[in-house]
Amino acid sequence: MSAAERRRAELRAKLGGLEAELASWSELSRAGGPLEKHHTQVAAIVAAMAVPIAELRPRVDAADVLDTWPETERSLLRIHQVLEYFRSKLTLRFVAAFRDYLAMADEFAWECYRLARQRGSGPHNVPADRVREPPLTFFSQDSTPFAIPRGASYRSEIGVLPPGTLRAVVERLPVPVIGIPWFQLRHLPDALVLAHEVGHHVETDFRLTPTLERLVDAAVPAARRPVWRRWLGEVFADVYGTLAAGPAFAAALTDFLATGPDSGQGAYPPSRIRIALAAEVLGEPSSDKADPDVPAIAAALVAGPYPEFGGIALSDVINFNQERQVAERTATQLLRGFAIKGAPSVRTLLAAAGLAFGSDPLAYEQGNVADAVVKAALATIKQGIRGADTPTDPVRDTKAGQAIMDILTAPPDNPS
Repeated sequence: MSAAERRRAELRAKLGGLEAELASWSELSRAGGPLEKHHTQVAAIVAAMAVPIAELRPRVDAADVLDTWPETERSLLRIHQVLEYFRSKLTLRFVAAFRDYLAMADEFAWECYRLARQRGSGPHNVPADRVREPPLTFFSQDSTPFAIPRGASYRSEIGVLPPGTLRAVVERLPVPVIGIPWFQLRHLPDALVLAHEVGHHVETDFRLTPTLERLVDAAVPAARRPVWRRWLGEVFADVYGTLAAGPAFAAALTDFLATGPDSGQGAYPPSRIRIALAAEVLGEPSSDKADPDVPAIAAALVAGPYPEFGGIALSDVINFNQERQVAERTATQLLRGFAIKGAPSVRTLLAAAGLAFGSDPLAYEQGNVADAVVKAALATIKQGIRGADTPTDPVRDTKAGQAIMDILTAPPDNPS
């Protein structure tokens, strides 16, 4: 066997191994499979990754394979590293210690995101080729939850890819991802902060920023507009989270902010302003007037209107008022050790967990409320593919794949 044929056989095996893995993920995520909830996410990832793989195949059989095989192998390695970003997150769904929490977190994020997608994915709003799949949650080494592409640290994920490459790739795939700090695994009230991260995806995916800027500009004096525009992403995410999970989210946000810096620098408003905004959204303003603009900002972002959602208020897109009484009643049941009745949504269950913890942390701990909530949440999640109504659009996934190929093959001195 010639040296060229030896290299071709080697590259065919390596390329075939990548294709076989993608086929395996597709099989695992089919209806009735162990990853059926992630079927549309996996399908989008596989379809996108098929583009750079197809680009590599002619190189394997090229006459100059001896000259090109080092670069072909580097491309294969880069594709594997992109796949590893999702591979590691999907694999955790098979680990008993993490499976149940991630199933619950995925469903909670989807319940918060789905309502916006239902309103925003019409023929007059987001084009079909920009419709995103349900969010994928995962555990991260970061100390705070984060939504890609906003405000995340990628150092632990990059590997040998050029700086910024992984982030650029993930932003182009139609799968929103949300990182969860590992230490939140057993403290369910912290999971409510995921609603804030979903808010970031809602702003990005439905291109709300121009509308948000217009609403803020109309709500505050001209001199104050620059600072509110700087805070806009975090402010909207707080408003969205409050509408999604009600008082329990506001309490979780308050606890979360108590452990972090409160400089008000950069994109983050001071904690007092964020807490005051949540109170205004709930219709429970405190006597502590953190900022004179807060009531107007809260009212403007809640009322809209939002052309991206058909001209309605944000509170008509998502609103916890209908679930509030159920969450309060469920919180009481949890603290008293009663069986949960009525099979509320995961969003309501997590809110009830937060309310129960806030009401009596000791009873919450001694009564193993967290275990009861996870058990009830898993019973609430219906079998079937999550986001099965996602319109099939090969053009969307092919565009993502082509963008990935461009990023992975960019010259080292000019990374995308």
